[in-house]
Amino acid sequence: MQKSFPRALLAMTVLTVSGTAFAQGLLGLTQSVDYEANIPFSVSTSVRAGYDNIKYSSAGQEDVESYFLQSGIGLRYGNNHRVTPWNVGVDLGVTHYLDSVERGEDTFYNTRVSFNISHQISRRLTVGNNFYATYEIEPDYGAGVTTGRRAGQYIYGYNNTTLAYAWTRRVSTTTGYTVDGIKYVDDNDVAGLEDRFSHTFSQQVSYALSRRTSLTAEYRFRLTDYDSSPRGIAGENYVNPDSTSHFVLIGVDQAWSDRLTASVRAGAELYQSDRTSETAPYVEGSLNYAISRKTSLRWHVQAGYDGSELGLFNSRYSYRTGVVVSHQFTRRLSGNSGIHYVHSDFEGSEDVPSASEDELNASIGLTYNFWQNLSLDANYSFTTLAADQEFRDYDRHRLSVGLNATF
Repeated sequence: MQKSFPRALLAMTVLTVSGTAFAQGLLGLTQSVDYEANIPFSVSTSVRAGYDNIKYSSAGQEDVESYFLQSGIGLRYGNNHRVTPWNVGVDLGVTHYLDSVERGEDTFYNTRVSFNISHQISRRLTVGNNFYATYEIEPDYGAGVTTGRRAGQYIYGYNNTTLAYAWTRRVSTTTGYTVDGIKYVDDNDVAGLEDRFSHTFSQQVSYALSRRTSLTAEYRFRLTDYDSSPRGIAGENYVNPDSTSHFVLIGVDQAWSDRLTASVRAGAELYQSDRTSETAPYVEGSLNYAISRKTSLRWHVQAGYDGSELGLFNSRYSYRTGVVVSHQFTRRLSGNSGIHYVHSDFEGSEDVPSASEDELNASIGLTYNFWQNLSLDANYSFTTLAADQEFRDYDRHRLSVGLNATF
């Protein structure tokens, strides 16, 4: 059963509690569900210390400069059953800043749960479900769900259900329904603008040209409902940004080899709300490449309308791309690096002019395994946002060192 890119982006196989897990936030969602291997029941723990520095361009915002302590525990299990493969992951963590943090508490909590299952009802019919929920504070740069800057703790949930049927050896269809939503719990002003639910219905038809190449045609309908109309925040003339989107897409899924696979969808998105009606190109793609036995690469790209940080703007159109590379230097030493870039164009309204912004997140990390179940890691990340609205500009440096154990 093929999975289109947004669902693959958000449906995690398992959630680890490695040194970078809690720092990355939803960036960890850039991997798709993989049922190819059994995952033995395991418990992971981590303790780490680090330094976080956030500097804002606007004089009215308080910078953050503090050391922090972090700990977490995770559980994971997966069964690669021939008919019903499934896996589950749970992460719990806490981060405490040693210095006072403006606009929030000094202690933040992280909770993540994932559950993925697929069942082959018959040789032709397969049903699957991917569930993910998180309670955390870090923003994401790959999925476009949260605000670009930290805005307090939030709850995000995602569930995707698919029904795939093989009509012939070459022709198959996949019917899908996705519901996801976000709620900010620390800041009522942010919650009034950002809290929302989305429902997406999709129908995909695939034609297998060969064992390695499939062509697809897909239609999607997305309905986004914002939780409230914060007129007290934005003014009496505030227009609710509830929206609908129609997608008409064509694409290809290509496996050049077991080491190199890619998927792309491209077409048009018709975006409609009480504020505006617009049509623009929609593109999504991903590539996975095992360059060698020691090196792997993952890349993703997406362009389309976003629902976050609309405020008084009529719409937000974003280009997102990111690449993550992992390398095994020696039997004990491994490393990873990643870079994620987002460009957003905000369509102005009667209340605010049009604007644009660019956001870049880069990270690098090293892990040294003392034994099979005990490792030490060091990670550094840099984030910068440059916007037409100067009060949104900021730079962030984050450095951490941690000890991880798996049982």
